[in-house]
Amino acid sequence: MAATSWTPKLTNVAGTDGTTSSGKYVEANGVCTFTAQINAKKETAAASSAGFGLTLPVPAAAGIRYAFQVSLDGRDADNGVWTGEAVIYAGSDGTKIDRLRVTSGANGAAVLPIEHLYGDAEGAVNAEIITVTGSYPTA
Repeated sequence: MAATSWTPKLTNVAGTDGTTSSGKYVEANGVCTFTAQINAKKETAAASSAGFGLTLPVPAAAGIRYAFQVSLDGRDADNGVWTGEAVIYAGSDGTKIDRLRVTSGANGAAVLPIEHLYGDAEGAVNAEIITVTGSYPTA
């Protein structure tokens, strides 16, 4: 089965979303498997301390907590790659991921919401890349 393209979007964004994105997904037998990539081109901030969420290609079955893999490649802004989780909480309607969180370098294994992307701020040439992958039952 061929993968279908879709354009994932960050949610809970304050002001202008300075990111570009691409995604692929396959939906078969009541399961959606996806990969989303978000590239920060311009500085982008979350509207609250909850951090960014992400739209899904197909709504997830509601009422269950789902966790997916996240990686944040800091590129020029903060060299290194952080891993974490993307979470859909049980109270969600299943149309989006509620939180994108990565491990904190300052706080051991704690996961902290991704609240800010530098984009082209502070002279960054290659800004952050967020990759989210996973599978979930569809609505």
